[in-house]
Amino acid sequence: MDLILAVSLGILLGCFLALSWFAGSDAPYVPTNIDLIKKVLKFAGVKKGKKFYELGSGDGRVVIEAAKMGAISCGIEQSLLRVIYSWWRAKKIGLQNIHFLHGNIFSKNYLDADVVYIYLLLKGVNKLETKLRQELKKGSIVITQTYHFPNWKPFKKMDLSKSVDLSKDIIGAGVFWFYRV
Repeated sequence: MDLILAVSLGILLGCFLALSWFAGSDAPYVPTNIDLIKKVLKFAGVKKGKKFYELGSGDGRVVIEAAKMGAISCGIEQSLLRVIYSWWRAKKIGLQNIHFLHGNIFSKNYLDADVVYIYLLLKGVNKLETKLRQELKKGSIVITQTYHFPNWKPFKKMDLSKSVDLSKDIIGAGVFWFYRV
């Protein structure tokens, strides 16, 4: 009987951890192609002295790349398991200028942001549109990937979908729009 209980608890724990990895209602976990993100962050002016946020940071790859470029980088993620994994990856390579927060991206404040990166479904992008317009300081840059603000005019549209093989990604995964507040 004890063995059955232990196996059952192990299965439940495994299910909980698996579901935690995929937590989030405003976007499924779809990692950004790292070859694309380096070009995008460079174009957006991510560098030392800049404050970078990724809203819905997934496995942390974009936040880590921004930190490697010298920016003070912060990822906010709903899945606690992905936050822990991202933190572990950043510490493993010795990054100090990086933070990962577990929480709701809609309840945080972005007054200090220089660059904000968003790869969410349209529902999430739409919910952030007004919030970011009100909170971001003048001159801040917002980058959207695949799903874009319906009421903002981008100063640049970058389609990198032909520069790398995105056959395993969703349609539009290489399309980035840049907005200046």
